Amino acid sequence: ENKHVGTVEDIYETLIVNKFDRNDMLLALGGGVTGDITGFAAATYLRGIDFVQVPTTLLSQVDSSIGGKTGVDFKAYKNMVGAFYMPKLVYMNLSTLNSLPEREYLEGMGEIIKHGLIRDKEYFYWLKENKDKIISRDYETVKKMIFVSCNIKRVVVENDPKEKGERAVLNFGHTIGHAVEKAKNFSLLHGECVAIGMAAATYISLKKGNIAEEEYNEINNVISDFKLPVYTTGILASDVVKATKNDKKMDSGVIKFITLEENGHAIIDRTISEELLLEATETVIRG
Repeated sequence: ENKHVGTVEDIYETLIVNKFDRNDMLLALGGGVTGDITGFAAATYLRGIDFVQVPTTLLSQVDSSIGGKTGVDFKAYKNMVGAFYMPKLVYMNLSTLNSLPEREYLEGMGEIIKHGLIRDKEYFYWLKENKDKIISRDYETVKKMIFVSCNIKRVVVENDPKEKGERAVLNFGHTIGHAVEKAKNFSLLHGECVAIGMAAATYISLKKGNIAEEEYNEINNVISDFKLPVYTTGILASDVVKATKNDKKMDSGVIKFITLEENGHAIIDRTISEELLLEATETVIRG
């Protein structure tokens, strides 16, 4: 409810009244919403001042704080206003994770599992094997997990900082995930919606003949093992597909959909039909 232009306007006013100039900086202490808003304000105030990310949630530590994407929602449209603007520093203190309720901690696993699926099959299986330690927040295990996850995102972003090509693979699970998030009126957490979106995208990968049914079931089981949903209820699949048309990942009217070429390697696919998109969406919306 705070990730909108009005919040950024309040920050601008505070900075102006307190005479912040180009030598000043902003510090984003909090989760992904805090980081996105702060980064966008920093990118646009006086045409750009420094900012530092101090992410305090698992989701923001492995995802939004890395890569320089900043932005806010516009009305009901997610992340439609923003800028690519790198922080001067990202500092993570893992003790902050102990302050999170389990649901908010584990939503970060949506993005972490995604990293394994799109670029590192061995990491995916390491997550599977270390499930209990990760869920119990074992410090050394979590530290290793965050390091590997951030490194995967770092490599992808450095290869394509402005999302002209390869960086789009980081959107695996997000096209349907964002649409579900909106259709559910943000009652589900972002990582939970990404998990549902990954389940649908994995189904499309199965139907395209890229992965076997055994792998499809395994991926869904791993998502579920981390207490994340692979389906939801109370909305219409047709509404979700319609919402994907407003997604910022559209390219000349065609969705750049991310599928798995195999477990551990994602690709950009512009050939997904609306029929297959609806069929996949119906597998994750029940009742």
